[in-house]
Amino acid sequence: MKFTFIDLFAGIGGFHAALTPVGGRCVFASEIDAEAAMVYRNNWISSSSKGVLGGDIKRLTESRVIQVPKHEVLTAGFPCQPFSKSGNQLGVNEARGTLFFNILKIIESRQPQAILLENVRNLVGPKHKGDFNKMIRLLRQLGYAVSDVPTILSPHELPIELGGTPQHRQRLFIGALRVGKKQAETLKGSRPLLSKDPFAAFGTWDWNIHDFLRGIKLSPDDSLEISNEQKIAIAAWEKFLRIFRERNRVNPPGFPMWSEFWNPRIDKSELRLMPSWKQDFVIKNHNLYSNNQKWIDSWRQENSLLDLIPSYRKFEWQASSTPRLKDCLIQFRPSGIRAKVPNYVPTFVAITQTPILGWEQRALSIEECLVLQGFPRDFNFKGVTRGAALRQIGNSVHPGVAQLVFRALVDWGQEIGHDWSIKFGRSTLKLDKLPNPNDYLIF
Repeated sequence: MKFTFIDLFAGIGGFHAALTPVGGRCVFASEIDAEAAMVYRNNWISSSSKGVLGGDIKRLTESRVIQVPKHEVLTAGFPCQPFSKSGNQLGVNEARGTLFFNILKIIESRQPQAILLENVRNLVGPKHKGDFNKMIRLLRQLGYAVSDVPTILSPHELPIELGGTPQHRQRLFIGALRVGKKQAETLKGSRPLLSKDPFAAFGTWDWNIHDFLRGIKLSPDDSLEISNEQKIAIAAWEKFLRIFRERNRVNPPGFPMWSEFWNPRIDKSELRLMPSWKQDFVIKNHNLYSNNQKWIDSWRQENSLLDLIPSYRKFEWQASSTPRLKDCLIQFRPSGIRAKVPNYVPTFVAITQTPILGWEQRALSIEECLVLQGFPRDFNFKGVTRGAALRQIGNSVHPGVAQLVFRALVDWGQEIGHDWSIKFGRSTLKLDKLPNPNDYLIF
């Protein structure tokens, strides 16, 4: 079935990439960042669709006339903003002063059949849980059925056939369907669209970064080489890993190893001034050093560790029995060097802190980050810098996850008798593709 959708806070088009393959046609998109809007336009909007992409959503929604066309599905990867009012029962206006208010104004005016929102998992954390509950209540007041339990999903939890990729990126989704206020209240206790880790019963997906990235063509303009100081740091900690295993017959500990605290004695007066979590790390580091002092002193002197910047003198081994540091994904973080098993990458974020491929001694390329984020390989970032491209990738919605949640939303709609959802049929979205281990059907 063909349907229309709008893409709010569109970024570079994660929702666009998700919904177009299942029959969606974008009739409006909004993105305030000029560079992200340019990338969106270059990839998704034809020259004959000049009016599709708008800018600041506030300007388009806070006048008497809502300057957004009618549509069937509203999508938004909206920024998380706390509400300015609490418990005043003001309907849509209760969210005024937040970007969620602008979404509600569009919903109230255009009454789409379905809504799909994406945000960080922390939206249901202790600080924002009240805001989340208020969002759910306001959607119901507008006549939308929505679960009190969000769907939280990461691309690494999905099989590749369903759009999964090896990136640990837990995001929260809210899916809602227009059913009228009365039925919206009746459906208050509805199940989440997807259960936690919905495919766990089928086993874990054995992601392998080496295999997943094979064949991706790298741009000759993308500067990927790591610095000489990073290479020196990797070589030094590679020796540390080898000697530690030889002497102790075990892998290094998982806690952060801070060489600044590798001293024969602990300054107890200084220790007492530290928070308890740091005291614990300092004591663990002191004990590690005491049990390995002779060879650590020799290794530290031989590798001129003190010549490195402070963050390179800290090391965190999260790679279990991986043979070498060079076989790992390596992160150069402000808190130290972290080594991880090369099964999936950590969450891409808006800051450009991408992992290093230890076996190639280089950073991930833009093309590789795009594919790990679920975008098509022919996507282009013409006209933007590497840093800007990586920030945009880190800010984006993952298309594979978004499409799966949309399919689950339509499936739920069919379950509750939502006419628009029923019109899809089950074959259009391949809702029966996989069995579901839970009591209710999703596919």
